[in-house]
Amino acid sequence: MKKYIGAVLLLLAFQSTFGQSNPDFYSLKTHYGFIISHSDEVKSISQSNPYGIQLEYSRLKTSDKAWKTCYCYGRTGLSFSYFNYANPQVLGSAYNLIYFMEPYFAYKGPFKFSMRGSIGATYLTTPFRATTNPQNLLFSSHFSFYLAMSLNLNYHLNENYAINLSANYNHISNASQKQPNKGMNFPTVSVGIDRMINFDGLVTKPRELRKQERSTGYYVGSFLSLRSTGKDEASTSHLLVGGMGGALQPLTDINGINGGVELWYDYANAKIAERDGLADSAFSSAVLVGHHFRVGNFYFLQQVGAYITRPKTIEPRWIYQRYSFWYGIGRSKRWTIGASYIVYGTDVDHLDGRLLYMID
Repeated sequence: MKKYIGAVLLLLAFQSTFGQSNPDFYSLKTHYGFIISHSDEVKSISQSNPYGIQLEYSRLKTSDKAWKTCYCYGRTGLSFSYFNYANPQVLGSAYNLIYFMEPYFAYKGPFKFSMRGSIGATYLTTPFRATTNPQNLLFSSHFSFYLAMSLNLNYHLNENYAINLSANYNHISNASQKQPNKGMNFPTVSVGIDRMINFDGLVTKPRELRKQERSTGYYVGSFLSLRSTGKDEASTSHLLVGGMGGALQPLTDINGINGGVELWYDYANAKIAERDGLADSAFSSAVLVGHHFRVGNFYFLQQVGAYITRPKTIEPRWIYQRYSFWYGIGRSKRWTIGASYIVYGTDVDHLDGRLLYMID
């Protein structure tokens, strides 16, 4: 780890001679936090304070075209982080490779306020093992998904350096590809320093660049996931294939309501029904209603789903929450890619990838 810190400190001190038009950021952060005990089953292993270090590179694009993707200035970049969960025998530590987007919402003067969304992959050193590590119900595979949201207060010391204070909500889950999968939620506070190259301030863009439709939009799409057949180490993963459709009604420039239907066939449930001699069908369908944010080409949806049909023995719960992130691509932005996951109370279930087509 010392060699990584040394490399970043070298970058922070580096004086660039290149004439790039977009500012580059080389950053170093330290984290300290706690694990949320979201069920009695994980309470005994959640009494620790994770700490970590994060190294990152990002670029802030300043063109009108880039600004219109979220109607704001924003940084995008890659980071590598290491977290020690301060419980080496049960939880071990994690190495994370992360992609992030960080729009600025206030940027006048030296203080700048931003919000960051992060997604990535994590390698966990000490997952659940039935014989050697049965206490770790939080994660059961070495590789899992990493998600995080952060609120950041940045103070620019000058055109070359800035310091920041962030409140971060971190989540790790394998989206039920392998059980047990209670998932880990661990908020942290981080303090960091940015080395900026070619940063010379941000100017307010003309309001004419903001064009937000208020008419009802419609969507159709498909999604794909992997799910596990059980909680033991001998369980196998199988495809989940689904389709969906619905409507989006804007209420303001960024807020709206939505409704839709979705259906899917779960080959893992089919395998469970065959194995256990159940009469349950592997086909599920549901109706959803919810709220969404739309900022430029980005959609963030929070929905409540109620099953119409489901395998009742395998899945006794009839209501769930769905959280989705979409991004419009291509010249027309009609094609949209994204990711989504279901939550039953505190349990995260089948993270999926999505492809949609938007209809005016």
